[in-house]
Amino acid sequence: MSSKRDYYEILGVKKNATQEELKKAYRELALRYHPDRVSADKKKEAENTFKEISEAYAVLSDPQKRGLYDQYGHTGVDQKFRQEDIFRGTDFRGVFEGFGDLNLGGGFFETLFGDMGFDLFGARGRRQKGSSGNGASRRGRDVEVAIPISLEEAYRGTEKTIQVQRDVPVRTLTVTIPPGVDTGSRLRIKGEGEAGSGGSGDLFAVIDVAPHRTFQRNGADLQVEISISLTRAILGTEIKVPTLDGEVTMKVPAGTQSGSIFRLRGKGMPHLKTKGTGDQLVRVTVEIPRRLTEHQRQLIEEFDKSASA
Repeated sequence: MSSKRDYYEILGVKKNATQEELKKAYRELALRYHPDRVSADKKKEAENTFKEISEAYAVLSDPQKRGLYDQYGHTGVDQKFRQEDIFRGTDFRGVFEGFGDLNLGGGFFETLFGDMGFDLFGARGRRQKGSSGNGASRRGRDVEVAIPISLEEAYRGTEKTIQVQRDVPVRTLTVTIPPGVDTGSRLRIKGEGEAGSGGSGDLFAVIDVAPHRTFQRNGADLQVEISISLTRAILGTEIKVPTLDGEVTMKVPAGTQSGSIFRLRGKGMPHLKTKGTGDQLVRVTVEIPRRLTEHQRQLIEEFDKSASA
């Protein structure tokens, strides 16, 4: 689990905070914790706090990043964006427009995140160490490409050949997709993005797993629904259950109720980042006959009388 603090808590705002409220909160905190405004003995602590509030603002002021954070927390943002990408496109200078000379030490803003090689205000790519001014070397932009795959391919892993237009030439690349990927998984291929004077950017293959007609997926678990007759539910039976590895036989005990869920351990999806696999959940529904013969009706009525006695 991430050890980072909650972004809303860092800025001291509610989860429904507007853009103006976020900007106001960040401005007040930035003025309080800017390292150029504290004593020397508190400078290091202020730098860490300043980076923390800047990261919180960069995420919450961006609708896409904020949506990921609200749904998945820090994990969603960290999986989608590298650390320096979190700050890209954030208009920090605009936060202070109209407030005159606040003695913020403008050069500090440009260098505070220098250890990440990122220009906090408006850079299009990472700077090489030692470069500065208009002649700075610029790293090429990262490129994203969507790769659609089937659930079976996500289960076993696969290779996909893709074409990427990198500046002018079109490059053909083979992307190895590991078992366990899910929709939204991002695979990084270093140096295959756009070219730049400071080096090429990276290519990110974004996986899109197609819905399956038999299985529903929930993380590493799969679910399938099987219907059985009323008599089999009452008396018990054995049924054939499809899995991504082929059919297996599962015992359904006598007296099974409609909607009961049984677990086939280890029959789900592989875990992407750890060993092992998820489970397959089998939901059993009981079919109720719509029409009965007279004889069937009599038998059920007799059964009902004996059960009530």
